[in-house]
Amino acid sequence: MKIIPCPSSPLLARRISETTGTEIADVTFKRFPDGELYVRVEGCREGVIVGSITTNDDLIAIAFLLDALDDARIVVPYMGYARQDRVFKEGEAVSIRVVANILERKAREIVTVNIHSKQAASHFRKLKDLDAMPVIGKHFSDRDVLMISPDKGSVERVKVAASHANCDWDYLEKTRIDEATVEIAPKNLDVEGRDVVIVDDIISTGGTVIEAAKKLYELGAKSVSATCVHAVLAGNAALRLFNAGIRDIIATDTIECAFSKISVAGIIGEAL
Repeated sequence: MKIIPCPSSPLLARRISETTGTEIADVTFKRFPDGELYVRVEGCREGVIVGSITTNDDLIAIAFLLDALDDARIVVPYMGYARQDRVFKEGEAVSIRVVANILERKAREIVTVNIHSKQAASHFRKLKDLDAMPVIGKHFSDRDVLMISPDKGSVERVKVAASHANCDWDYLEKTRIDEATVEIAPKNLDVEGRDVVIVDDIISTGGTVIEAAKKLYELGAKSVSATCVHAVLAGNAALRLFNAGIRDIIATDTIECAFSKISVAGIIGEAL
């Protein structure tokens, strides 16, 4: 059994290899002149495929690797298409259901990290969903911070992270004052003079984090940083976050980027 890295997660695959003491397979990925993808695994008929789905090509690469192997497990640290987990308008495809069907056609098991929702997870039969919030919390365990969820829906995540960071936590609550006014403030704690960390599972466009940061600064926060499992950071999201006063962006390596300062290799290695 070898680790088979995909182009989307080469560094994380190497870290998982080191954590588990498993050899990296020799894999070739290339593109034909007409744009078609080519995949070849040399000297290996079984293994653990490691690759996040951030593009259509990532999904196709994993599908091709599954066809090339006799026995495979898949680690998909960031499960793309998971936000398309139900029919919102008539005639839509449930995209994550299609992805699940592709991956489970030959995979013995699929490991992911903080999939978007229970609804998304329900379309899989062989899924093991890992939680990176304890790892994120430990990253901040030597700092005096206040962890904030940008909304009530993410409260459970911030509670877990804060318990491992041994720090205070709260969430932003929207209170409607009148038809034209909505007040946003922490539910219980005072943020004045505090170093605040906004905690979420995914930062995509950054709009929610930007709105939260502006409010926290208005309430007297000393600094505001953002941490997440999956740094999608679509378009110019990182620039917009920094322009809004975010001091730092700290993400895991489920999506490899400049802000991947926390690794999930350890929890994935344990799961394997």
